[in-house]
Amino acid sequence: MVDARILHTTAALREAILRLAADRPVSAITVADVTRAAGINRATFYSHAVSPGSLLAEVLTPELDRIREDDLDARRTASARGAGPDELAAITRRGIDAVVEHVVSHRDIYARGLPDTEDAALHRMLVEHFTVSSAQHIRELDPATRPPLLDDVAAGFVAQGFVGAIEAWLAGPRRSRRSLVETITLSFPAWWH
Repeated sequence: MVDARILHTTAALREAILRLAADRPVSAITVADVTRAAGINRATFYSHAVSPGSLLAEVLTPELDRIREDDLDARRTASARGAGPDELAAITRRGIDAVVEHVVSHRDIYARGLPDTEDAALHRMLVEHFTVSSAQHIRELDPATRPPLLDDVAAGFVAQGFVGAIEAWLAGPRRSRRSLVETITLSFPAWWH
């Protein structure tokens, strides 16, 4: 059983970093800012995270992990049933839509954090997450129709493009989330489905 104090501290840290990162880039957030907002001391902070950027990544990553697992489960179920390309394309679109929903729900954080040149924790977290997701997806492709790929290069290409699309959308004029989903969906390579 997890100690109630640890749960309380974890919740306070989560709330503090999300609130602070919505107001300013993570590079402008100090450990003192987080400890003050969470009502904890520095030693407690460092027992949970190494920096405000790493804390933010730790808070956001589980949401993305759930999206990846849902996508992987849907693909495996569909493949076991012998799903056609239209169903697989629909699964891709649902996954993209879920990621975009995550970004929209944390819009202020991503809009300030992705272009932050002083602390790339958020950018790095997204690229790493999408690289792992893409590599998993590529490994699951049907060998009969899969093109000859360097898996790590293809996964990096897709991941960097996905993050780049999100960053460009956030930096530009206000456009609908649907337009972002549609653009990302259309930009995926033909072999992806």
